[in-house]
Amino acid sequence: MWRKPILSAIWGCFGLFVIFADAEQFLPKNSATQFLRRRRANSLFEESKQGNLERECIEELCNREEAREIFENVPETEYFYPRYVGCLGLHRTITSDSYSAQSSISDALRTCITEIADQCSPLPCNREGYEKCIDGKGSFVCVCKDGWQGKTCDTDIDECEIPESGGACSQRCYNYPGSFRCLCDDGFYLSADKMNCQDLNECGMYPTICGQAECLNTAGGYDCTCLHGFKYNLTLKTCDDIDECAENVCEGTCVNTPGSYSCYCNGSKGLRLANDLKSCEAIPICVPLKSMKSYEMLYLGEQFVGLPVVYLRFRLPETSKFSAEFDIRTYDPEGIILYAESPRNISWFMLGLRDGKIEIQYKNGHSTKITSGGKAINDGQWHMITVEEMETSISVKVAKEAIMNINCPESLFTPQQGILETKVYIAGLPRKGDYLITPINPRMDGCIRAWNLMNQGPSGVKEVIKEKESKHCFVEVEKGSYFPGSGIAQFQINYNNSDDAQNHSLSLNLNIRTSTTTGVLFALVHEDTVPLSVSIVDTSSANEQEIVVFIENVKVASLQSKRLCYPGNLSVQLITWSDKILITANSIWNVTYIDILEMEKQMSVLDKAIKGWVDTYVGGIPAHVPLSATPVSAYYHGCIDVEVNGKQLDFDDAVSKHNDIKSHSCPPVI
Repeated sequence: MWRKPILSAIWGCFGLFVIFADAEQFLPKNSATQFLRRRRANSLFEESKQGNLERECIEELCNREEAREIFENVPETEYFYPRYVGCLGLHRTITSDSYSAQSSISDALRTCITEIADQCSPLPCNREGYEKCIDGKGSFVCVCKDGWQGKTCDTDIDECEIPESGGACSQRCYNYPGSFRCLCDDGFYLSADKMNCQDLNECGMYPTICGQAECLNTAGGYDCTCLHGFKYNLTLKTCDDIDECAENVCEGTCVNTPGSYSCYCNGSKGLRLANDLKSCEAIPICVPLKSMKSYEMLYLGEQFVGLPVVYLRFRLPETSKFSAEFDIRTYDPEGIILYAESPRNISWFMLGLRDGKIEIQYKNGHSTKITSGGKAINDGQWHMITVEEMETSISVKVAKEAIMNINCPESLFTPQQGILETKVYIAGLPRKGDYLITPINPRMDGCIRAWNLMNQGPSGVKEVIKEKESKHCFVEVEKGSYFPGSGIAQFQINYNNSDDAQNHSLSLNLNIRTSTTTGVLFALVHEDTVPLSVSIVDTSSANEQEIVVFIENVKVASLQSKRLCYPGNLSVQLITWSDKILITANSIWNVTYIDILEMEKQMSVLDKAIKGWVDTYVGGIPAHVPLSATPVSAYYHGCIDVEVNGKQLDFDDAVSKHNDIKSHSCPPVI
């Protein structure tokens, strides 16, 4: 109780001191003496224990020394006391006019003073970043949460820059206040450890995501892949064919096919497809021939159509007689050597060969006659032939030896107005017709030299043939049919088996001596397709070729050997049935076939074509057939004899034949 008047006096004095600070800087002397006396009276008791903030500085007024006793350290005291004075000035009120009067203690004052003592109140730390605040001696410590730093925990730590935390994200790191987050690129998802990204298998999650294409999962995405030769249409989700031909990938002809393409070279121009399957190259000669020619010898087979190769017109005195003398060399058993006639064809004379023997047919104003005789002269040797009209007969000699003496009482040709006019045609008939007594194939594969017609000598013929190489003869020839690599021969053959309507019949024998590494030997053609072809094809191995059987574009059988390009002849046999094929040769060969099921499939294509109608070609493929119809289109270059179903093909009997093809003679190997 005795302290009450003193406390009231102190509060009163302090209140007046603050309120009237501008007017009164110190207490009056009497009041200050009384205040200090009362304080000293309590000093013994107060010194016996630590000061109490509530008692010393809130319920009472305290000075700096008393504040030091409360905090027991200078830093906190120096921090507290100036602020304490400020709190008194703001919140303490005087209830009495006397300095000793009791002053009211407001909640605001108590709060203000209490918070001064606690440096953590008001909170100095960043509320978002601190975990707790520790009050210190005139200071404080903000304990930061993970992800924050700084005195007041107001600075975010960029964990993305720290390898041990956000820097350990496998792909991307996103920093935000107080923490971080690992992020994944498109096509990945965050694993359970929240750090590593795992690939998202879109193909498994969405099976139809690629439509027609195959879905291939990749790291972070997926690819829609199509087969080689196709490209993916992202809009339609389809695999569209790539037109490689639009990119000019082939040197020759390019044919685009679904998912691929094929390059073809024009074999008719002596080209073949190179090993890169894109460029073209010249077909090489592997067996050179003695192809030298001489204009001193006239070739009789220049025109396949049977027209004469030379036409001569003679106007001689009426006493003149028909005569012809020349050397001839041929392997051809049949053909016209020369044909002579009078104006308007009133009389005519034909000299030819049939079965290799000389045959004479003539007609004059009195009679017609056909006569043959002597030995066969189609042996490839030179033979001198002499035909001379006598007074009452026609004499025929071989090597100056008479073989025929044909009775002819009247002149072959009758003079008109004192002139004997005679037209002479060499190797052919001037026009078509059946005016011969017995028809004969006019085509003659042979050569003549040293001719003397109507006793007029060469008659300027040499000068004519010298200027045209096609009229020249090979200096040396052998028996056989020669294909120079520039044309084909066509035949019409019925392959339907009359004894068995269910099966076709094709038996092929080829006797060949090739000069090049590539060429078509034999082919069956139906419109624009090639149901069957037999070709020589060069391989990637040095000096090795093969004979290949194709059905359209499919290789069904092959014979392979290093002895194909060889000076000698090779005999090849091919037999086909409705469901299989057999190919053999007269030497040891490596023979291969496609598998049985594929063979049956391809043979059905051939069987169907043969039971319809096919044209037979030797030496190549006709020009109207697209290059893509069969793998090989090159003309054959070399000698060949062909037998089909037991019958030897005579190229003089072909439906058509290139003029450069020699039906019965072939130049020998060098």
